[in-house]
Amino acid sequence: MSSRRAWWTLTVILLLLLYTIADRPMINLQVEPLRKELSLSDFQVGLVQGVSVALFTAFVAYPIAWLADRFDRRWVLAASMTVWCVSLGLAGLARSFEQLFLASAFVGAGEAALVPIALAMIPELFRGERRHLANSILLVGARLGVGAVIALCGWCIVAVDAWRQLLPAGLESLSTWRLALMVVALPGVVLVPLILTLPRPSNQRRASGEGQPQGTGPLVGPRPAAAPVWPFLRNEKLTFASFCVGIGLQALAIGCLLNFGPVVAMRLMGATPVQTGNGMGAATFTATVVGFLIAQWVNRRLGRRLGHRLPPLALMATAACGTVPVICMFFSTSPLHVFIGVGVLLTCVMAGSLLYPTALQDMTPAPMRTRLVAISVTFNTVCAASGPAIVGALSDALKPHPNGLLLAMLSVALGALVLSFLFLIPLASRYPITVAAARRTEGDLTPTSGTV
Repeated sequence: MSSRRAWWTLTVILLLLLYTIADRPMINLQVEPLRKELSLSDFQVGLVQGVSVALFTAFVAYPIAWLADRFDRRWVLAASMTVWCVSLGLAGLARSFEQLFLASAFVGAGEAALVPIALAMIPELFRGERRHLANSILLVGARLGVGAVIALCGWCIVAVDAWRQLLPAGLESLSTWRLALMVVALPGVVLVPLILTLPRPSNQRRASGEGQPQGTGPLVGPRPAAAPVWPFLRNEKLTFASFCVGIGLQALAIGCLLNFGPVVAMRLMGATPVQTGNGMGAATFTATVVGFLIAQWVNRRLGRRLGHRLPPLALMATAACGTVPVICMFFSTSPLHVFIGVGVLLTCVMAGSLLYPTALQDMTPAPMRTRLVAISVTFNTVCAASGPAIVGALSDALKPHPNGLLLAMLSVALGALVLSFLFLIPLASRYPITVAAARRTEGDLTPTSGTV
């Protein structure tokens, strides 16, 4: 595939990633009016913020990846994104917790398809150092975009109220949070057709095999048929269990702070939606830049020395360093303290997790990559989504305490980070073995391999 087409594909994927980020910040910034209008508890808010999406994702991620490994990924992704847009618009019409929960669940369709397909496509589009660059651009671009998206969501809420009088009579009377969710769904009209402009997936592969750091071999032969996942996964179960659980627990900790951090700032500390959106956006943007610079410095200084040991050690360092800002946030007394704490934690995450996509790609044989990535991403999504529900339930139990929500959020996040460090210990020794096994599996597969 030509370089121009490869970079165009990466650009569209990045746009889609940024777009699918917008649903949760839009809800997080409007939790209080939404909660009051629908009479929701903090536990129900937590279910809507995460568990609803995670449940749908857990059921459909692997089947969608199965389809993507066998059929045109563009159509699979376009269909998933269409469901995402329609479901978000319907969430704005919800009249009860049950309706909002169901609509939020179907929002998980886009998230279930996008990340596995993106991470599976990159090794087919880019080789060697360009693959690491593409992964970094995707991750850093998404992280930088999160800050902008959160800030834009805050301004969107203000704009909806300012322009309310221009709306048709049937819409003018709707609550701000309802109109804002509908507005966020509208760009899908442009972005979904954009997916179909991507080049068709190549039916060939390079002789050197995906995942080799310096692979530049010529295109040879047909791409192998999708191969069975479970034999490989069974042989490497310890590595994947350590990887998935360790990363999933970090996602849980981040989910707690990103979902309930804005609520703490607004409910307990009096911040407005615009102030919260700008504060969280600035924290995310700054954390991404600083974390990226730290990651590049670590990679240059330690990459050659540590080799395949670098990714697991970097992920362990993320969990260990992340406990520091969480502990400090127990003493927060203003929204600024919350924003700084979130920013420092995200800096640790960015510095340690830039190698996550490359590590996952190297651990997975190409013919089964989309499905294995889907398993990892699904686990991350479920863990990240369970965090807000756990925090919400604990917050309801701590209602007599004036800072019950803050204590619940930080306690869950801190416990998750400590457990993440412990679960990642086996990965440090097993990771190089699994990478070698993945390359051997690619070499053994033929175009007539069976499927499951």
